Amino acid sequence: MTEVKVLAAREQRKLGELMAELVRDGIEARTRSVGQVGQQADAEMWLVEWLKLADEVMQDAPPGPTARALLEEERSRLERR
Repeated sequence: MTEVKVLAAREQRKLGELMAELVRDGIEARTRSVGQVGQQADAEMWLVEWLKLADEVMQDAPPGPTARALLEEERSRLERR
């Protein structure tokens, strides 16, 4: 509370006004962080669904190495030189 009083004095503001602003800012920050957690959960769910779809597509792929495997093999071959 002392810090709030000092801040109000420095900014030449009424203590009640500053307290109300600090409470609003705190609630907004907490609400925003909860929203970010929700967004992260949505992103994780999207990734899980996307990977599941990729697995389904790969079931129909012809046998043999994937393009990624071929690229990694070539990269390894070039790095050995």
